[in-house]
Amino acid sequence: MGELVLEDAREYVIPIFSVRTEGEGVYLESREFLGTAFFVTKRGDAITAGHIIPSPEELKEGHKLVAVVQRDGEPKVCWITRAAKFDAYDLALVHVNLDNTKYLDVTTSRAPAGTDVQVVGIPSHEIWNSGKEMRILKGHVTLSGKYMELNFPVPLGMSGSPLFVGTKVAGYLTGTVRSEEIEESTEEIEEITNTKEVIRVTESRRIIHYGLAYPFTHLKEIRDPVLENRTLFEFIVNQNHEP
Repeated sequence: MGELVLEDAREYVIPIFSVRTEGEGVYLESREFLGTAFFVTKRGDAITAGHIIPSPEELKEGHKLVAVVQRDGEPKVCWITRAAKFDAYDLALVHVNLDNTKYLDVTTSRAPAGTDVQVVGIPSHEIWNSGKEMRILKGHVTLSGKYMELNFPVPLGMSGSPLFVGTKVAGYLTGTVRSEEIEESTEEIEEITNTKEVIRVTESRRIIHYGLAYPFTHLKEIRDPVLENRTLFEFIVNQNHEP
């Protein structure tokens, strides 16, 4: 398993915003952060979680989608010109209006429980009013099935982030599930009369949050006209190899 090294992850992993526009003008002060995406082709095609991309009916009037990509050390605001959603997989494939993008390699290999993983993404919270900062989370897969369950929660905003196994992306984050278990339970009799007995039950619960990621293993057979009647991975390979 190789070591993951991204000189500037902001060239690969990008925030998606909704912004108010007028003609070609973009009013960044109106921006609304939606989530994280990552490039999978050199032609500006990126993958994210489908639920972060609003439908045309949900998008505010006069607003469009943009991505902010790091280029030559400077942030560049780029239009998202196309977006295709696959609701059954909480998947969206979006096209960013930018050529020669750096991209991440994806894999359809299964990541069984116990596999070490790491995530690179952008949470919605800010620290010290300094803007949104990229985070790297590390952990392991706790359960591998339709979803990959992770031993760490997914912060709001990091849905759509790439899940790395080694140097390749094995899936994308979709959210967090909550689990509860009783740590202790006690019963205490408060009152006894001729007609009733009142018992107070006290429970202490521990709440655990598990992140969820959708694995590319289950997306091998997606074939759609949006993908030029190819599978998702045939489309990615074609985009990266055509001159």
